[in-house]
Amino acid sequence: MDPVKSVKMGANIVISGSDKAQVEAAARALVAKGAKQLSKVEPIGNNWMVTCEDPDDLSREVKVVKLGMQLMIKGPTEQVVTQKAQELVRRGAKLIAAPSAAKDGGWVAICDDAGSVYKW
Repeated sequence: MDPVKSVKMGANIVISGSDKAQVEAAARALVAKGAKQLSKVEPIGNNWMVTCEDPDDLSREVKVVKLGMQLMIKGPTEQVVTQKAQELVRRGAKLIAAPSAAKDGGWVAICDDAGSVYKW
């Protein structure tokens, strides 16, 4: 019997395997760690598949707040704030303050969004 395989895809984890019960057990284990199951266990070809949130992915906790012509990016780690800031820069924003530690915890970066078009 093939083992269950888990593949990280963005902020999610896709679990697949030939045994439905093993795939369901792997999904239950992620849910027990705080993940949310995003799909039902479904047959795909000769395998079973389910998608869950990655409970360790902190990018879901990043918030972007528009303040006038600026965007404040706040999140729990420097890495996730940097990733979101880079995403916004690719969409036309200009980074004006690199991520720095916030006084109340977490990290903050500031972008100028003048003339940018976003699809969040």
